[in-house]
Amino acid sequence: MRILTLIGMPGSGKSAVGRIIASRLGWNFLDTDSCIEERHGTRLQALIDQVGDESFRRLEEGTILDLAIPEQTVISTGGSVVYSNRAMRHLASISTVIFLDAPLEAIRKHIGSEAPRGIVGMTEGGLEELYQQRLPCYRRHAAIIVSFNCETTEEAATKVLSALPNDLQPADPH
Repeated sequence: MRILTLIGMPGSGKSAVGRIIASRLGWNFLDTDSCIEERHGTRLQALIDQVGDESFRRLEEGTILDLAIPEQTVISTGGSVVYSNRAMRHLASISTVIFLDAPLEAIRKHIGSEAPRGIVGMTEGGLEELYQQRLPCYRRHAAIIVSFNCETTEEAATKVLSALPNDLQPADPH
């Protein structure tokens, strides 16, 4: 398979790392959150506020199932995609699914430095509860798990590329 799918928590670096990986491989890059925003003409948080978490998950699943994804594409998914077994089965059938396993503190730091973003399933328990809830889902759905701790996005991308099977390795991973 010549498609890579990145899964992980919001703030784990899926989009930034995915863009670097795509660039180094000379591949396309696709961000499913951006696809959802384009399809519905609004920001994720506004959409989640408007339709609620459950309906948003169905919209996310539908968007992923409807995408025509060409070979040689790196896909960055929304953090909640793992709640849809149907979407994850589809992604696993067309791609190599990679879990970007960033520590909670790094995620907290990254999310804190950004404008508000749509995070499905956030409750009073906050980010830590969501992290603990989603961690087993990410691990269950991943073909490859890449753990990293506060590396730069460039270093994280290099780590992901080095975890790929030989036939997907770039000639120069830097």
